[in-house]
Amino acid sequence: MKILVLILAILVPALSYAKPFFPSHDSCAGKEKSQACKVVLNEDGFLVDAVTGEKLSEISEDTGMMSANWLYIYGDKYVLEHLDFSSSKSRSWVVFSYSKQQVVVDRIYSFSQVISAASVAAWYGYECRAGEGSLINAKDQAFSESAVSAFCGKAARNSLKLRKETPDSSMGVDIAINIPVYSAGETADSATYLFFDTDKPDFFQMACYSNCKLKSDGTAITYVGRVSKSTWFLGDIKNTSCASEGSYKYKSSSEKIVFDGCVEAGSMKLTEYAAGGKSPRAQFVGKADGDGYKGEWISKSGDNKKYSFFMFPLTVY
Repeated sequence: MKILVLILAILVPALSYAKPFFPSHDSCAGKEKSQACKVVLNEDGFLVDAVTGEKLSEISEDTGMMSANWLYIYGDKYVLEHLDFSSSKSRSWVVFSYSKQQVVVDRIYSFSQVISAASVAAWYGYECRAGEGSLINAKDQAFSESAVSAFCGKAARNSLKLRKETPDSSMGVDIAINIPVYSAGETADSATYLFFDTDKPDFFQMACYSNCKLKSDGTAITYVGRVSKSTWFLGDIKNTSCASEGSYKYKSSSEKIVFDGCVEAGSMKLTEYAAGGKSPRAQFVGKADGDGYKGEWISKSGDNKKYSFFMFPLTVY
């Protein structure tokens, strides 16, 4: 009975939170910037070392009447965001790390809006993957322009065709977009991204559906997911076959719920445990869906409760 009460204490309050649960991102621009920022975006549009004040480029980021730039720290990466407020609604994000006064670019995402003949808005874009250890020297261009020139190649010049997937309303996905992926300036593949609770691509409300080339097995990957129709959670899974382990927490609860089990061969069977012990409380039993998983959350308390679940990985955090 106590176990059942504990489960309800977690699930019932969470039902009132219909919006997805994503990690927070802190500003590295302006007076309210986080103390964790080692690099900041100053008022003149330059990225500078937070300690030395040294500029990372000799040219400032482009800021016009219809656009703006922001810099955020998100997990262990920095995200330089550029938003265009003209009819194209273009938006781009340069994701990088900064350590020992060196910039290592990870990925670049770019999306733009196009209005069809039926006056229906749609999105197209591209992704550029820089590869591990990809340093840039942005001395003769703005920081973002240097990153695009170095790693996107033709992506910045080509007229890209719209590649849009049909959103799955049952998952609360508002937009699902398949975009070409560029590596070393050439088209390498394509990837599909999901955007939750937004009518436009938003990096901080984005999850991976397929072919995102995430961290290798044995490294913890962060997932955004949902149990039942509105109980959102964030979880971390270290995938090591049948020695996989991790934890998750619901949006409305501070409790960290641990689990372990098998994640292999396109399937998942993870057992979660009651707080303070190894008493099985429920299981996630599912199959791979793209780079994520779908299945059932099954109570082990004897009440025969089952809820559908899905979880898809974040690409950066």
